[in-house]
Amino acid sequence: MPTKRWELLYGIHPVLEALRAERRRFKEIYVSRKRQVRKEIADIIRIAESKDIPLKYRDDTYFDTILEPVVHQGVAARVNRYPFVDLSLISRKYRTDDAVPLILVLDGVTDPQNLGSLIRTGLAAGVHGIVLPKNRSASPTPAVSKASAGALEHIMIARVANITLTLRQFKKEGLWIVGADANAEQSIYGADLRVGLALVLGGEEKGVRPLVKKTCDFLISVPQQKIVSSLNVAIAGAVIMFEIVRQRKENRAL
Repeated sequence: MPTKRWELLYGIHPVLEALRAERRRFKEIYVSRKRQVRKEIADIIRIAESKDIPLKYRDDTYFDTILEPVVHQGVAARVNRYPFVDLSLISRKYRTDDAVPLILVLDGVTDPQNLGSLIRTGLAAGVHGIVLPKNRSASPTPAVSKASAGALEHIMIARVANITLTLRQFKKEGLWIVGADANAEQSIYGADLRVGLALVLGGEEKGVRPLVKKTCDFLISVPQQKIVSSLNVAIAGAVIMFEIVRQRKENRAL
């Protein structure tokens, strides 16, 4: 069956950031009549008018007819689907960037909330791009854009058929492959994370798959008290990414 060309992006931050990022094509924007006075929605209206994007003012009940039960905040936009990039664009970005390379590779993260949270953290931590597998993975849907507070609209994501082959390619380009594993003996605080990295995070239930794990140059864990269960992948990913940021910042200060 043919893929739908348009989808409904909803929520203030996703729509506003999509307008700012200029990576989506906008067909039209729906705005709540009673909420248009909010500053953020007024910003959406102003940008949309400057870009000649059609604006349609509706009662709040209209949003319930075009969307699932979601927190839409009185704004939605009909846009093209999220624009994936070729993996080479991510490689080109870290080659030309002045920062040490950092790629986030997600091996089977299937929960949209986790994906959105990781995208938001990754953007804040300065990752050059994110790699997702074509199968067994959440997709960058409007729900993910909402969970990421619009960060999805700014970050580059490549979708690949084979994570293992992609990691081998990164190795050839000079990156070290580090996998997050709750059972790894090496702590994030004892590992040297200042080098160019592809950070691999596994899925919610099984973690990094065995073959992908074997492809990693080394594995790291986040130290935890034994009385608690393992960290959620989005939380663990945030801790690791900002430990990488901390080490690199201190290294620059030396």
